[in-house]
Amino acid sequence: MNKQSRNSVIATLIGLNATWVIFWFANLASHRENLLQTDASGNWIGAPEIRLSTFLYLAGIAVFAIVASIAQHQAEVQVLAAGEGDRASQAAFRFTSLAVIIGLVAGAIFAIITFMGSFQSFSNQQVTLVGRLVGTYLPIVLATILEIFVLLRATVFRKSSTETKDASGKMSKQQRAMVLGYSLPIVATALGIIIGLAFWDIQGQSLDAWVWVLIQALIAAGIVQGTRFAMASKSTDATPPKPRNRAGAAVGAVNLNYVLSVVFAGVVSVMSFAMSGDSFGMLGSEPYKGMDLAWFIDKVLPSYLLIFLVTYGLYATLISRHSAPKALSPKETTK
Repeated sequence: MNKQSRNSVIATLIGLNATWVIFWFANLASHRENLLQTDASGNWIGAPEIRLSTFLYLAGIAVFAIVASIAQHQAEVQVLAAGEGDRASQAAFRFTSLAVIIGLVAGAIFAIITFMGSFQSFSNQQVTLVGRLVGTYLPIVLATILEIFVLLRATVFRKSSTETKDASGKMSKQQRAMVLGYSLPIVATALGIIIGLAFWDIQGQSLDAWVWVLIQALIAAGIVQGTRFAMASKSTDATPPKPRNRAGAAVGAVNLNYVLSVVFAGVVSVMSFAMSGDSFGMLGSEPYKGMDLAWFIDKVLPSYLLIFLVTYGLYATLISRHSAPKALSPKETTK
């Protein structure tokens, strides 16, 4: 694997580790916010309207998604420069593209959790305009902007999509249609969420059935219009499918191990983030009375070592998979 493709893989893995660190601070902020919302007897009073942890979680997702998007761009440049025969650069591009998809999914999940959590967090509490705007609406709007930015950068504004520009260097009609095709469903969904929250507050923390009709109509309209724009931008130049080559047993084994490494990385990453969050739930119970060295060694360090294993495992697998085969010695060839 060449240096540029390797650097794109390394950048994506660095982004993953940076996200873990930011999430750790978000968990810490959430833990302290929860402590502030309990009375002297330890009874739960209610969640604050504006939570620093919400913005830290979003920052962690944004770091991973944007770094993955930049790495994908670098990997694609190498793919275009090396040609179709360079499987290593193609592997790096596929890996960074997968990371971009994970970042987009994480952003969408964050927006949904923020939306659903607002119904529970503010129940039986006095909702203020500033608290609602900053604590709920702003994170959803920022997550929507992040989704559109990363999605368009990974699709419409890719290096290989420059042919869609006109002679003046501006976006062509086809590219503008592609932008609308990708953006409209996301914007419509975010708008529907915000309108639903607004009516939830106006109607005294309840939603009329007609409000749900309005929300779903907005989302459906965004999807339909986005589909129409996407179809309008569809190229008429059909590319013939590439013939499939039969892979030998060795190639099948390599592919199997690569799939297993990706599955391993996904499962262990979820474990790592979950263990990091759960470590704060152990504070105040035996034997962890505070954030001391024992708590750090027993709870925090193992959770990070899991993400380190993911980093090393993915990097080593990609490098080994696309390194030049090591020549056998004369003694080994005679065996």
